Amino acid sequence: MYRKILLTAAGMMLLQTGGADAADIKVASFVSPKSMGVSKVIKPWMARVKADIGDKVSMKGYWGGSLGKSPVKQYELVKNGVADLAWILPGYTSGQFPEMQITELPFLVKNAKEAGLVVQRLHDAGFRTGLDHVKLIGAWATEPNLLFLRKPVKSIADLKNLKIRNAGAVGGYWLGQIGAVPQTMSAPKMSIALNRKTIDGGQQGWTGMRTFKALNLVTHVMDLPLGAIPFFLGMNKKKWDGLPKDVQAAFMKQGGEKISLAGGAAYSGATQKIIKANPQAQKLTVVKPSGAAFDKLAKDSKISVHSWWIKKTKNGQAVYNKAVEIIADVRKNG
Repeated sequence: MYRKILLTAAGMMLLQTGGADAADIKVASFVSPKSMGVSKVIKPWMARVKADIGDKVSMKGYWGGSLGKSPVKQYELVKNGVADLAWILPGYTSGQFPEMQITELPFLVKNAKEAGLVVQRLHDAGFRTGLDHVKLIGAWATEPNLLFLRKPVKSIADLKNLKIRNAGAVGGYWLGQIGAVPQTMSAPKMSIALNRKTIDGGQQGWTGMRTFKALNLVTHVMDLPLGAIPFFLGMNKKKWDGLPKDVQAAFMKQGGEKISLAGGAAYSGATQKIIKANPQAQKLTVVKPSGAAFDKLAKDSKISVHSWWIKKTKNGQAVYNKAVEIIADVRKNG
């Protein structure tokens, strides 16, 4: 009888603390530990948490896709508990996280800092569609995408009928509006397609071109702010609920906007370094529309693409208005 009482008490203690394995956390990424998001955002966050709470949790990194290689499946890995925490790309499951898609709008954000803070602050303001099974620890973003092409171009008119990889549904819609033929594929597959010459170019940032070894596969880059790709560090909700409160507090103290700013600084810094020092980047011809041509393109894009996104997104106008407000605040206050 006494033994039964002890076992019952032990079981209740496990329930109260979220289970014996609640503090063993598997952190996953489909790319290598040297990638920008892992080395400059996720690992530093892990180190800051450990400095706060010591050995109360054990976080182990599973990099390079060891828990799942598909970039499209990272959300499912977390939702299903294969990974406890992972670098999630909402653009690959845009229907799941429609509000986060807003940073992909062309001519909206100017840099990675703005984009990351837009996603984080929208979430903090209550725009959390799709996060029923996942806890958002922190959001960040790339620098805006450009157009990298393996053919000479001088203007937007030269893009007509070219097969161009789109970075998300918004990028694909914009490409269609200018007369190009959008090609939906992941960044790694874009490199393969460029090498095989089955596509003419792709929407991508400088860091992505370097990471996926595509800089030597193109000759021209059209410098336009074609939307930033949002990321977030997401945790399995049940796993999160099982963590002690002080551990949860440390996760969020070191997460949120700290992750947004760390990611923004990392991607902006890396982008400038690539542009100035990467030998392959130095060989590319940069085409930068400006003046009246740029202004018209920006205006037309906002009229067509921004309006399309607002109409197709639930509470789209409210999300858009809040994002514009956030961007204005970031630009005013730094």
